[in-house]
Amino acid sequence: MRRTRRPLAGLTAAERLARVLYTSIGPTAVVFCLLSYGSFLAQLWSPHPLGAGLAWALAFGLPVTLGVLSRRASLRLLRRIALAEGVVFLVILVFWLSFRATPLPAGADIPWALTFTGVPVLAVGVATRDRVGWAYLIVACTLSGLVRAATSTDSLPILVGLEDAAYSILLVGVFLGLMMAARRNAVRVDAVTVATRAEIAAAAAGVARSRERVAIDALVHDSVISTLLMAGRGGIPAGVLAEQAATTLVRLDAVRERASGQRVTGPELTRRLDTLTAQITPDAVVRSDLDDRFGVTAAAATALLGAVGEALRNSRVAAGVGLARSVSRSVTARMLGTGIRITVRDDGVGFDPAGVPAERLGIARSIIDRMRRVPGGAATVWSRPGAGAEVVVSWTPEATTQALPVAPGAQATPAPIPLLVTLPRSLALVLLAVFAAVHLLLAFGDPGPVDTRPLTAFGLLLIVVAAMWLLVVVPDPIPPWAPLTVILIATAGAALASAAVAPASAQPFAHWAFGAVTLLLVLLATRGRPGPAWAGYGLLVAVGLGWALLNGLGVADGLTLVVRHAATLLAGAVFAVGLTRSTRTLAVLNRERAVSIAATASDVAALTERETELARVNGLARPALERLAGGEDLDPPLRTECLIVEATLRDAIRARTLFVEPVITAARTARLRGVDVTLLDDSGGRPPRRSPRSRASSRGSSICSTPVASPHGCSRPAATTSPPSSSTPQAPGC
Repeated sequence: MRRTRRPLAGLTAAERLARVLYTSIGPTAVVFCLLSYGSFLAQLWSPHPLGAGLAWALAFGLPVTLGVLSRRASLRLLRRIALAEGVVFLVILVFWLSFRATPLPAGADIPWALTFTGVPVLAVGVATRDRVGWAYLIVACTLSGLVRAATSTDSLPILVGLEDAAYSILLVGVFLGLMMAARRNAVRVDAVTVATRAEIAAAAAGVARSRERVAIDALVHDSVISTLLMAGRGGIPAGVLAEQAATTLVRLDAVRERASGQRVTGPELTRRLDTLTAQITPDAVVRSDLDDRFGVTAAAATALLGAVGEALRNSRVAAGVGLARSVSRSVTARMLGTGIRITVRDDGVGFDPAGVPAERLGIARSIIDRMRRVPGGAATVWSRPGAGAEVVVSWTPEATTQALPVAPGAQATPAPIPLLVTLPRSLALVLLAVFAAVHLLLAFGDPGPVDTRPLTAFGLLLIVVAAMWLLVVVPDPIPPWAPLTVILIATAGAALASAAVAPASAQPFAHWAFGAVTLLLVLLATRGRPGPAWAGYGLLVAVGLGWALLNGLGVADGLTLVVRHAATLLAGAVFAVGLTRSTRTLAVLNRERAVSIAATASDVAALTERETELARVNGLARPALERLAGGEDLDPPLRTECLIVEATLRDAIRARTLFVEPVITAARTARLRGVDVTLLDDSGGRPPRRSPRSRASSRGSSICSTPVASPHGCSRPAATTSPPSSSTPQAPGC
């Protein structure tokens, strides 16, 4: 299957956000281009129409190009296009102030360039740092206000320019603030992502090392220690012992050539199970329903057979102790969905699992831990005195898709950009104050009929209350009921403010309430509620149509009041939708990247740990195993050496943090003198706060002792010694 190309897979959250913002600028520019086209034609500069057309094409063509190239072009190229758009817009405003600073015809006195002030401001804001973006906003909106004052036919052109500049700063400032809040959030996400990936890699490496140690420990326990113990105790024919030692060496060498990706079929697994059972407990009954439709990974098959073999060995050794009758044993393999369950059962004397000494490794390491280290593996051991024993090992392929290892306090995956953008509280309060001040200026800056001012004031109050509710009170994520409350309050305010406007009003910002409510709807959309925002816009359209019809105007007049605000809301909705899609895509990409990092770290750590463990085992045991495999006479010195090596390997398994010098040498010296030494460690693999110390006495009955090495409350000695019961070193049993 051909993989789908993902051109944005390697981007950081900040880079993806920049592309999302560039993408949203494109369609926004198209909408404003269409809205300003009639004004452009009406205001075409007759001395140089070609130059005017080029300026119009550049002003809208550059942001549209940003949207088209946002997913493919380099960020450097996109940044240059955005800065070029900012320069072109300033040049147009300066040109208008220098060469066209005369009033335009009444009713068409808003220069076409002022209809899209937000597009170049946002383009520059995306391409630069926060301070540069805010500075450009002030400069662009100030020039925009000056141009409006220069071209206005109103009796108070300076006031009109001031209102235009203030409203532009508010409207575009909201978008700029949201964009910068999202960018700061994305930068935080990138920082968290880097840290989390490092923690995931470290955790995955730790899990891999632990699993590899358990795998090697199980092999050592099942093969190496068993062979050495057989040689040390004697009584085994030399040929049998040589064959056992040779098999053990083959198993050690095979560890480096694992092929865990291969599959083992049901019949093949059944055959191996029959062979294993016949070798250990020939009297056991084997039952299996595994067929050709069933298959397990080679790693799972190895773990299952190893755990079953250990269960059978334990049953052979302990199940019949003290019984006058023979023990009945069975091995049953059954399909478990698409997995497998193998049950080893006997009716022997049983035992208390809670009473098994900590130094006994068969159940803990060779059965339970062996299965746990295989993805999808599990094991349970049940028994009680007088009731036999049952060991169940299972493997399920559905469970092999592991969750990523997580370090303490770390996230499982890098955090994506949130699906909504929250303004910092300080910025929200500033925005609320500016919102109230600007609309107070727009509502009462121009002298109007005194009798309508109460309606205007009450409408303004409702809109400001809705803004305060949305910016300060409503939490994130926005509750389902909150958008309706904001929309109803704000729309009611717009209806009251509009009712105070006469149909023949000449005030430039007479219908300021529609812009105010649209701004609140934009905030709703960018905070994750675009659907209610558009529903609110529908109510706003209804208010505009109602005002027009009640005042004897046509439907077109009512639509004209609100249609231009659709572009503003569209810009907010595009921003919100783009951010949401980017968030989801980034979450998937981050997850895939984290899995890849974890897999790589696991592979490297497992390989390193495997080589380290094998080097240790080979260094300790291979010389003795090769002597046994070669058929060398099993004289007392060789038997003693086998028992010493066997006990040393056992120390490395059950007391890993104590398996350091000088404890190793002290324990070996004590055993050579005939002392029974047992090393125990309950630190969970955590290194001690100080290095263990050893002390050897001059008398053979007290050869080796160490202080508690565990920093976590180990209540028993880390190493215990006892005087020998004979001159022959005593080794713990399997």
